[in-house]
Amino acid sequence: MAASRRSVIKGAGLLAAVAAMPRPLGAQTFTATSISQAAQQARRDVGALARRADNLLRQTVADGAERGGLAVRRFRTEQANLMRDLAAIFNGRVSEDDFLLIVPTRELDLVLTMQPLVIRIAPRPQEIEEFLRAPLPTVDPKRGDETEDLLLILVLAALGFKDDGSIAASLRDDTTLASAAKATGVAVKGKNYGLATFEIERLMRLIVLPRNITAIADHAGPEARRTLYRSLVAAFVPFVGWTLFVAQVLAAIYALRDGGTAGFR
Repeated sequence: MAASRRSVIKGAGLLAAVAAMPRPLGAQTFTATSISQAAQQARRDVGALARRADNLLRQTVADGAERGGLAVRRFRTEQANLMRDLAAIFNGRVSEDDFLLIVPTRELDLVLTMQPLVIRIAPRPQEIEEFLRAPLPTVDPKRGDETEDLLLILVLAALGFKDDGSIAASLRDDTTLASAAKATGVAVKGKNYGLATFEIERLMRLIVLPRNITAIADHAGPEARRTLYRSLVAAFVPFVGWTLFVAQVLAAIYALRDGGTAGFR
């Protein structure tokens, strides 16, 4: 009996020692008590709107070859609905302190790069309305411009820059970016708009690398970074990724093509 009691005491001491040992840090977990209920619901609702944006992009791709006008009109209507619904979430239902919890991990690097400029990563309602009143981005082709040149000028216009070709030429010094622009041009000229969506996203992810934003700023001035990031914020890139932005570029391509712009026909 005494031996049994000694075993129990010894075992209890061992358990106490194990409990007192420092434990390795595990992955951080979020629970209902560490994330506000409003942020949790916002994450779900933003996810649902992101899926709507994905569907809009698929429809824009599907109608591009033969029904470009329909694709453009649908995009403009649904773009307005989506952006206003997203703005309602970020301006009325969730605290700015919780915005980062709603950013998908694949866009986190972009958002963290924006942080030193103290840019609000979700647009306010008035910014949305200003964005929606603006026409689709466009280009003014010049003699000798290839489709890839026009595409770079077009996406720069979507980012808020009116380029005479000098910024685009500077960006082509990045050989990886130049390759992506060429691949995008080939897809657009071939009316392979499904492939073009992937290539446009690849192109955009390269354009927003710090080295290429620096190249843009060298030509467009010190406020270029803020201009570029605000354009991304207005398109909700930090929360829905490049979907709406790419759909906007595609709609602009259709409008230019159907308007007879050389390089997109």
